[in-house]
Amino acid sequence: MGCDIHLYKEKHIGGRWVTADEWVPDDYGDGDKGKEVPWDKRFTRRNYELFGLLSKGVRSEHPYSFEPRGIPFNPCEEIADQAENWGSDGHSHSYLYLHEMKDMLAFLESQTILVSGMKDKEELAKLQATIDAGKPDWNLLFPYAGWTSQQDWVEFTMDVPAMFYVGEALKEIISGFDGVDGDNHRIVFFFDN
Repeated sequence: MGCDIHLYKEKHIGGRWVTADEWVPDDYGDGDKGKEVPWDKRFTRRNYELFGLLSKGVRSEHPYSFEPRGIPFNPCEEIADQAENWGSDGHSHSYLYLHEMKDMLAFLESQTILVSGMKDKEELAKLQATIDAGKPDWNLLFPYAGWTSQQDWVEFTMDVPAMFYVGEALKEIISGFDGVDGDNHRIVFFFDN
């Protein structure tokens, strides 16, 4: 079963939090009417390393993961409605301020994620050659498996730069605030399985 993120943006204006997303009417297919952020205007990546970073324990966790905080006490109406509509199907609710995400992005430059599993030995040798040459091509890490009985696959363990796994996704979330007014910004998010 997969896990998805429901991530929304807020901005602080005039002493209160308001949505920083574009919302459109939505028919949930069960007769209920509501509002939703269009699919092409929201963050939809399924990145379990990122999920575990944003909310410790959601599909993974790191020593530097953010602890889930719950829904803020003062969310905008649209986000409060989304959290209520998802009910118990939504889990690990939390929020992060833009400055926290920027600080984490800078911190991740010096962090690694320990990866272990099994990989085709020839493909693993190609990856190791790029590492040994000082020009790692981390895209060669894939595919790998947690375990397999395939004869040509061998076990491996290595430290992979955290930026490879979560850097681009975190940059995408941060850049979603480019050009957004307000004196403070945050994301409010939760997950469903």
